[in-house]
Amino acid sequence: MSASLSNEQIEDKFFLLGQREILGILNELAHRREPVTIYFNEGREFIVTLILSARDDGLVFDIGGDARANKLLEKASSCVFLALPDGIRVQFTGLEPQRFSWGGQDAFWVPIPQRVVRMQRREYFRNQLPIVDPLKVRLYNEQGETLAYWPIHDLCVGGLSVQVSGPPEIRVLDRIAKLHIVLGIRNVVRCEGVVRHVTQIEKNKQGRHRIGFSFSNLSHEMDVAIQRHVNQLEYERRKLLAK
Repeated sequence: MSASLSNEQIEDKFFLLGQREILGILNELAHRREPVTIYFNEGREFIVTLILSARDDGLVFDIGGDARANKLLEKASSCVFLALPDGIRVQFTGLEPQRFSWGGQDAFWVPIPQRVVRMQRREYFRNQLPIVDPLKVRLYNEQGETLAYWPIHDLCVGGLSVQVSGPPEIRVLDRIAKLHIVLGIRNVVRCEGVVRHVTQIEKNKQGRHRIGFSFSNLSHEMDVAIQRHVNQLEYERRKLLAK
């Protein structure tokens, strides 16, 4: 994909905007009984659910298995849906989730989203970043204190990874209050994150570990900014290989 793609072209490629297309992909998730993870409360809480129905008047999904999380979701003003059918990333935002009785059973309802992200697996593989003058990510806790400031090893619209020396203090499923990445003068990524894996890649006590993070509640503008940055890196890499 060319690095010269405009914001509008990126939106055309990765975002479903038509009502018929959106209802089609949501009903496909329902028909396949595809697990959907819903993040809310700034990414600190989540439930795993199934979509039950998607029609013009709204999206119905099942309650989760955690009663506490269900009660918190009722109070949330928004939430983020994420599914990975056949390795394809499907993500969208739901507003004002409401609990109600559907077919005699408890369920949740949200309005049909106006936009759905849909990306093939190959389109959100993480691109390894340059070692010289590396892009860095700063991790903050809920008090606004810096937890770490690490060079980024690879990056995509789904998340990033870093490499550190020695066993890290963070663990899988730890939630990061804010990830802060400066892509350029006007492009700064700020969002919540979740630790997805901590992998030892050198077998000694002070060996290197790779830590993978997924983004939570990433805005549309930040999504596009990351995609453009990754496109530019790939374009420059191909130019070097062609010489």
